[in-house]
Amino acid sequence: MIDWLGLGELFAILAAIVWALSTILYKGFSHHLTPMQLNISKGVLASAMMLATIAITQDAALPHHLTSWLWLIAGGVIAIGDSAYFTALRNIGPARTLVIESLAPALVGVFNILLLNHYLSPFAWCGIVLTTIGVVIAIKPEKTLPQVDHQHYRKGVLCALAAAICQALGMVMSKGALNNEHMSSLWAALIRLAAGTMTVALVVAVFKSSEFKQALTLRGISGKQWFFAAVFLGTFLGLWLQLGAVKYTDPAIAQTIFATAPLIVMSIGFIKREPVTNKMLAGGLLALMGVGVLLTN
Repeated sequence: MIDWLGLGELFAILAAIVWALSTILYKGFSHHLTPMQLNISKGVLASAMMLATIAITQDAALPHHLTSWLWLIAGGVIAIGDSAYFTALRNIGPARTLVIESLAPALVGVFNILLLNHYLSPFAWCGIVLTTIGVVIAIKPEKTLPQVDHQHYRKGVLCALAAAICQALGMVMSKGALNNEHMSSLWAALIRLAAGTMTVALVVAVFKSSEFKQALTLRGISGKQWFFAAVFLGTFLGLWLQLGAVKYTDPAIAQTIFATAPLIVMSIGFIKREPVTNKMLAGGLLALMGVGVLLTN
């Protein structure tokens, strides 16, 4: 199966699944944390999990070239787009945010050309377009979205665009590091996550020290077990699998498969007998066709 599917594509599918599961788990806890505080909390917890795993497995395949470290650190700093993503959710809601985030696979393809001088085949681009259109159709709500005032709408759209750009840049920069030398995807994930977490932590500690302490102590969070489970799946396993996918396949293909995570959430909802619309079914089938094109590329 792995020979036919491709190790990178397999990791990408698993990453989409664990991210979908973590999204559902995040609904099980309530919090009063800002987007940056949430970034720090999950980053610190997931980094500790990665360090423990490295110690247990005695993984010594860390990067040795300065260029690789710089690629990963830059990718981690860029990954502060997570904070922009959470801000977008607060300002324009998940439906609009996810539609704008669907630009990420195409952006990865563009940055792949600009930064790594790597071009995808027309066949692969066809798969990316099909999957992206399918996801957009599936996640577009049936009912009219609630009105948002101009200030919040503009802020939300800009943050969603920033999140998509940062996500795409982070993927391509990680690929640049993994192409540079042999290293484990776990070390790559840890370096990237630690760089991003420390960047956000430094900003919060300097400007809002009380919020920094709250992010570390998780004060104000109820249902912490759901939070820990979501971090384990979505950040620890999710980022590890993401870097594994990027290591073994093109980042644009990996990002396109990651973008199907909302469809997995919908599928889980269908199993739980939540209502499914014709648009969800049509978009899901179209996205599935697009992923099929990518897997046979």
